[in-house]
Amino acid sequence: MKRFFLWLLMVALFTGAIVGGSLAFLYYHITEDDLPEKAITLAGQTLDEPVGYHWTVPILGGMVWRELDLSPGSAIQTLEAPITTGSAELVLAEGMTESSTTLLLQTKEGETLFEGSAAQWKDYTFPQDGVYLLTIRAGCEDTGQRPGKAYGWYQYQCRFTVSAAASVTLSSESVRQGDTAAIYVSGLLGQQSDPPVADTDLGQVWFAPVSGGWIGYLGIPYNAPGGDHTITVEVGSETLTATLTVGASQYTTTTLSGGDATAEANAQFRDKIYGFYTQGTNEKLWTGRFSPPVQGNIFQPYGAYLIADDGSRAGQAANLTYVTTPGSEVIAPATGKVLLAENLLLTGNTLVIDHGCGVKSYLYHLQDLNVAVGSIVTQDQVLGHAQNTLIWEVRVGNKSVDPAKLTQTTGGLFFQP
Repeated sequence: MKRFFLWLLMVALFTGAIVGGSLAFLYYHITEDDLPEKAITLAGQTLDEPVGYHWTVPILGGMVWRELDLSPGSAIQTLEAPITTGSAELVLAEGMTESSTTLLLQTKEGETLFEGSAAQWKDYTFPQDGVYLLTIRAGCEDTGQRPGKAYGWYQYQCRFTVSAAASVTLSSESVRQGDTAAIYVSGLLGQQSDPPVADTDLGQVWFAPVSGGWIGYLGIPYNAPGGDHTITVEVGSETLTATLTVGASQYTTTTLSGGDATAEANAQFRDKIYGFYTQGTNEKLWTGRFSPPVQGNIFQPYGAYLIADDGSRAGQAANLTYVTTPGSEVIAPATGKVLLAENLLLTGNTLVIDHGCGVKSYLYHLQDLNVAVGSIVTQDQVLGHAQNTLIWEVRVGNKSVDPAKLTQTTGGLFFQP
C-alpha cells in the first residue's frame, strides 16, 4: 500500500511538472504578435502604429493570464490627407468597443478642445480649419466570460489638418412625382445653431441636425413640373447648389361620387388645416418605414385623375383612400405628435399627426377618435376606428406625397448620409 501511494505521488508530481512546464512555455511565448487587431481608421485613414498598450492575454482559455505592457511614447503619426469634412469618423478594430475608447483633441498649441468617449466623438464638429493633435485610447473590457478573451487598450497619437468645405448631397439626383427627396448638408465647421435655408421652386425644405451636418426633406407632389430644378442652400456665409431632376409618374383615373362640399365646410377645412403646412417641429420623430393606417384595399391611389359625374376633370387626388371594414382599428403610421383631433364638416373625424421635419399625416373620416391634441403617439398605436373608407394624406410642408411609397424603405425620408 505504501508503494501505491508513493506511485500516485510520483504521478501527480510528474503531471504537475508537465502542466506547469506547458503553462510556463505558453506564458513566456506570448508576445506582441498575439495581441488583438490594432488597425483603426480616422476619417478613412488608417492608424496602425500605437505608441503604447496594456493588454491582459488569456492562456488556455483563462487558466492563467499574462499582462503585456508598453508605456505610451511621444511618437506622432501624421495623416497624409487633410480632413475635408466638419467631423472625423472613427472606426474601431474588431473587438474594440466605444465604451472602452476615449479621445483627447488638442490644438497644435496644446489647448484641449474635446475630451470624451467614442460615442460623444460622433457628434463633435471641428471649430475651424487648422492643425490638430488627437490621442486615442481604444480597446475593450474584460467580459468575464470563459474561455476568456484578451482585454486592454492601444494608445494612438496623430496629427492632421482640417481643410473643410461645406457640401450638399441629395438622396437621389432624380425623383418622380409623389416621391420625397432628402438634402444633406455636411462639411460644416463650428457649432451651427441656425439651420440651413433652402430655396427651390419645388417647395419648402425642413432641416434637422444630424451627425456631421443637417438633413432636410422636400416633397415632390403629383403636379411638380418635370425637368431639372435648382436647389440653393445657404448655410452661414456659404451658398451651395444642387440640381434635382423630376420625372413624371403614371396615374389612374377615378370617378367621383357624392355632392359638392358646402362653402362653409371648405372654409372650415382651410381654417383648421392649412396652418399646419407651415407649423411643426424640426425634430425627426419617425424611424424606418411607415405603417398603413388601416387594413384594407386602396380604392383611390395617390395622384389619381378625378372625374366628376358630368365627365369633367376635377383635379387629382392628393391622398389615397382605403376601403375597409367598419370598426377596423386605425393606427399611427409613424411616431408623432397629435396636432388636431376634431370632427370637421368636410372630412368628418380628422386627425393631424406631426412626424417632424415638415412631415405630417392627415387622416380623414374616422368613426371615432381615441387620442387628444398634444398626445405623443407611437407607430402602430390605435388612434380610433374606421368607417367603410379611410383617407390618408401625407404632406412635407404644403406639398403632398404618395403615402404608399412611405410604407417601403426607399425614398428620401429613409436616406442615411
